[in-house]
Amino acid sequence: MKYTNGTLLAVGATFLVWLLMGCQGATLNISDVGTSENPLEKSGELSKSEVWAGKILITGNVVVPGGTTLTIQPNSIIGFDPAIGAHQLIVYGTLFAEGEADRFITFGSLGTAENPPTAGDWLGIFLGETSVNSRLVNCRIRHADTGVACRSDSTQVENCLMTDNELAILCDDAAPLISQNEINKNGTAIKCINDAAPEISRNTIQANEYGIVCDDDSRATINNNELSSNYQHAIVCFALSSPEIVSNNIFLNGGWAVYDGGRLRDNFIRGNNERGSDVIEHGTGRDGGQYYGVDEVLDPRGSPVVDAGVQRERF
Repeated sequence: MKYTNGTLLAVGATFLVWLLMGCQGATLNISDVGTSENPLEKSGELSKSEVWAGKILITGNVVVPGGTTLTIQPNSIIGFDPAIGAHQLIVYGTLFAEGEADRFITFGSLGTAENPPTAGDWLGIFLGETSVNSRLVNCRIRHADTGVACRSDSTQVENCLMTDNELAILCDDAAPLISQNEINKNGTAIKCINDAAPEISRNTIQANEYGIVCDDDSRATINNNELSSNYQHAIVCFALSSPEIVSNNIFLNGGWAVYDGGRLRDNFIRGNNERGSDVIEHGTGRDGGQYYGVDEVLDPRGSPVVDAGVQRERF
């Protein structure tokens, strides 16, 4: 087999990563490391568990079948080229995409100067019902139709930055943990449908069209989040959805703080629905100046919740 200099560098990097992992007692098998000059191209169904590192070019739908694991190393770039097609990562097995605080994993569109990246350039990450213990931690997810679509109860999405997606996170009849994320500048930040019952905790949800949308019979727990400066409603409920909305800071949203459902307790609500920026909501009825048609309101706050939103240094 003839090797180029780029291939030799990639093989050397592969051996180094494998060696470091071996010293930590891991059993990861990194078959290759993509570089800017020689990105690792991926498509189709995985035949065995894989570890990705470096720059990865997705050239078709990638499927992680049940019983297999895809592990993505910190600082990797998973690029989807809209010129090839709108593809997605489909996970029926397990996905470990765990970056580090200063070495995020990036999922996004490979747009060009002539055709800059835009929402919907790729379809997103789908986690099926059979996916077990998948984790997305310290990831950037951008320019997707749906950044993460989750049907698995054991999924965790934590410490991620999600921006410029049509929909950042979809919970479909599932109860994932969504915590400590910055979800900004999307069409909708989080949507819950069917019997979804996620825990949505300590996220900063800002400058989206809509914040959190609860539909069907979903029963989300929404606690200790900061929902601010969204162009429409911060939290909106449809059908029979009734989220528990506890200890959030909800302020300066263009629409209602909470619209048409939900049980509110210990929330700080200020300056929503075109009320003055200093107007604090103290109402306890089902309708107020900044919320409408909710199920119950208890203990409205006169000052912000100190531990609401992302509790770490902004990245």
